[in-house]
Amino acid sequence: MVSHTGSKIIKVYHRPTKIDDVSYVSVNMRKEDAAECFAYSGTSPVESLFECYFLSKPCMTMVSRHGRPMGMWGVNRVCDTSGRVWMLGCKDMLDDSRDKREFLRQSRIELKKLHKHFPVLFNYIDARNTVHLRWLKFMGFTIIRKYEKFGYEGLPFYEFVKI
Repeated sequence: MVSHTGSKIIKVYHRPTKIDDVSYVSVNMRKEDAAECFAYSGTSPVESLFECYFLSKPCMTMVSRHGRPMGMWGVNRVCDTSGRVWMLGCKDMLDDSRDKREFLRQSRIELKKLHKHFPVLFNYIDARNTVHLRWLKFMGFTIIRKYEKFGYEGLPFYEFVKI
């Protein structure tokens, strides 16, 4: 999807993360995602994103049609066939309906690319993060287990997988 903003043409896309994206996304992170970071590992958004930035291959930034980061995602390799997939978004990432449609369309494209390198993608999600739970189901992930006490805060989390 392409939009004309003055003389500049920008589309929603995914690009390799730049170090400055970590700061922007951590300051503008959805409160549910920030809460999940702390519940999972006891870390702040910036600590979580720096860890993801350095451990993930790929580590990507979603950029709106207006050129601002909407969030980050990536995969931490676990072994030759599996990876821990993650995504953390900005609070306004889906406020624009055109960005939202393009994000959903491109999410499926990017997931197919990841599956070429990682036949098994998985992770854990805070049970309170309902927006991301809906997105995971839309993407074809399966919830395989609920942990009543998980992570740093001992809160309910779901384990999800796509094979």
